[in-house]
Amino acid sequence: MNLSFDNNKDTKISKLAIKVLVTILPVLIPIIVFFVFNMLTPFWWDDFVMSCFFTTWHDHPHTVLLSSLSDVVISTYNMYQTWHGRAVADFINFLFMLFKDKNIFNVCNAIVYCVFVLMIGFHVTGSFKKISGLIFVFINILLWLVLPAWGQNMLWLTGSCNYLWTSTIILLFLVPFRKKIEDLSYKPAHIVISFLWIVPGILAGWSMENSASGVFILLLAYFVLKKRKKEPIIVFEILGSIGFMIGYFMLIRTRHNIFPGFLGLIKNAVMVSFSFIICDALLLGVIIFLAIELIYFKKMQITKTAYGFFLAALVSVAAMIIPGYFHGRAIFITQIFLIITLLSLVIQIKQIIPRRYVVAVGTIIMVVFIPSFFHGSIEIAKGFIIIQAREHYILSEKRKGNFAIKVKTPIPVSDPHSGMYDGVDILDDAPSRTARVTWYGIESLDGIPASEETGIKISIKEFLNRRKTEKLSIDDLFTMIYEGWK
Repeated sequence: MNLSFDNNKDTKISKLAIKVLVTILPVLIPIIVFFVFNMLTPFWWDDFVMSCFFTTWHDHPHTVLLSSLSDVVISTYNMYQTWHGRAVADFINFLFMLFKDKNIFNVCNAIVYCVFVLMIGFHVTGSFKKISGLIFVFINILLWLVLPAWGQNMLWLTGSCNYLWTSTIILLFLVPFRKKIEDLSYKPAHIVISFLWIVPGILAGWSMENSASGVFILLLAYFVLKKRKKEPIIVFEILGSIGFMIGYFMLIRTRHNIFPGFLGLIKNAVMVSFSFIICDALLLGVIIFLAIELIYFKKMQITKTAYGFFLAALVSVAAMIIPGYFHGRAIFITQIFLIITLLSLVIQIKQIIPRRYVVAVGTIIMVVFIPSFFHGSIEIAKGFIIIQAREHYILSEKRKGNFAIKVKTPIPVSDPHSGMYDGVDILDDAPSRTARVTWYGIESLDGIPASEETGIKISIKEFLNRRKTEKLSIDDLFTMIYEGWK
């Protein structure tokens, strides 16, 4: 009897352990991988500018590093007055560069990324409880495949603060509105939360121009729908929206003389529309196909969430007409809104189509994802190694008393999943170069054009062959790698 009881107890524990693993691992593995990628992404490009006390972007030589919280606040204010209105992102950016320790950012960024993916899952399913491990993993895969500047948006410190962090704030701000759509009787757990929702509203409005523009129209559509249905408006909706409008006003008030003229506006509209269609043709095609299938063939109503986020995506595209471009990291929020739209439709249609179709589509996506992930991982690691080797050279020259240093450039990275992809290096960026000089405490830093062929494999192989006999250190490895880069 006792033996039987013990066996049953062991079986229950085993089942519980398996259930915990099935629940936790799909979340834990992507976050660990993301954290490792963050560790392999060094300070880069505008990070060095943001490490300095800021007066103006181009005219100021960036000669003094941030040294206090007051420097962060003043620099944020100066950037707000002289460059752009993204004070929320800039404050976060300056704050991390004040620490001068990338590890602090790496941990915080991995946490924010996890929250970001959960926010997407929530807006797709309508409930945190409905976010399965499979959905969490699938969102990660879609982000990797759909974002044209994944590394700049997610890993690069300055890019992440501007796009990942502000988008997370926006999706968090929209949570109670999403809950209200799902459940008309919903109210925040405490009235204090309703009154305090003005704060996330301000932060969401004071984010990015195209992001906030999309959310502005989304909120407008939300209230038009409520008015048509004659539904009462409650405290969090009023104060949250007021806060958003305050933040949105603070964001756009600093943009002067940006209207390109009527002919310029037409030209920009054509270019942006064309770029949008080219960039998102596949994503738009799948969304339209699923929508037609649901509406005309299955006679089902598309969820308000899908309509709302698709509208927000289109408005975020329209907001890019004034600057006149739609590419790279700038289209981040458009892709996020489209992903939410797509997954909302997938959740609907998944319930009414044979399982084999779902498996087939999933298999195709994995076939595309795996080689892309492998190549991207290699490029992220390669960029990190080259940067470390170059930084080792700079510091070793400084120790020798050489304060006028010339280094090889640009860093040869060919995959957009690297945070250094398409970045501006030492050769062609004066603000970043002068800021790097301040960062390293030297007199000058100039670039020497180098080959895209780094010879890393040869250098590592040579190091491993000589390591034991010559008692080489990791510093010797970096020296060999830098010298092998011709």
